[in-house]
Amino acid sequence: MFKKELEKLFELQEIDINIFDLEEEIASFPGRKKQMEKEISDALAKNEAARKEHKKLQLERKEKELELEGLETEIKKLQTRINEVKTNKEYTAILSEIENLKTRRTRTEDLILSVMDKDDTISVQLKKLSENHAKLAEDVALKIKEETEKNESIMIKLKDLKEKRKDIVPGINKDIYLVYERILRGKKNGMAMCKLENGNCAGCRVFVPTYIEEKVKEKKELVHCENCSRILY
Repeated sequence: MFKKELEKLFELQEIDINIFDLEEEIASFPGRKKQMEKEISDALAKNEAARKEHKKLQLERKEKELELEGLETEIKKLQTRINEVKTNKEYTAILSEIENLKTRRTRTEDLILSVMDKDDTISVQLKKLSENHAKLAEDVALKIKEETEKNESIMIKLKDLKEKRKDIVPGINKDIYLVYERILRGKKNGMAMCKLENGNCAGCRVFVPTYIEEKVKEKKELVHCENCSRILY
């Protein structure tokens, strides 16, 4: 008689383990979805950072080109004035100023070339990042769709299992069921019953005394692991 009750409990245990696993998967879905969405937002952030850097370099180049134009204009003006000076002192001063301006011009030209090189590199990166973001967004959108459909399927399966559980519970001895439920509520993995394996409780891996092992084999009463309190079978 008790053997049949134990078999019913075992069937209930299998359902509860499945329920626990499905609930865990459902609970983890929002986090997984958030992580997938974060992949897209991170990729977009990199894309935007490259775009801002590209714009910054373009503005910097424009500023330096305007600065270069101004230097060229100043040099031409001084070169025109040099023919009009009347003293060696003025002549020397203008020549010195022209040289300073030419030095600044060379430095500005070098900066423009450096900015152009950086901008070329950023442009290549931006194109690659844009392509990668578009591909990633497409892949992640598909993955989220698949995961959402899977989650909905799991919810249906979970509902069916809970209905099945409701059908099984009334057929189990009330006192035995209450003991099972009390143990189940205290466990985090949905397991209130554990197999006795090679003299050890499969739940907590603690050695089970011989007299308890004998009781388990007799199958005449509920036998608990002295360490984790799970029902042994």
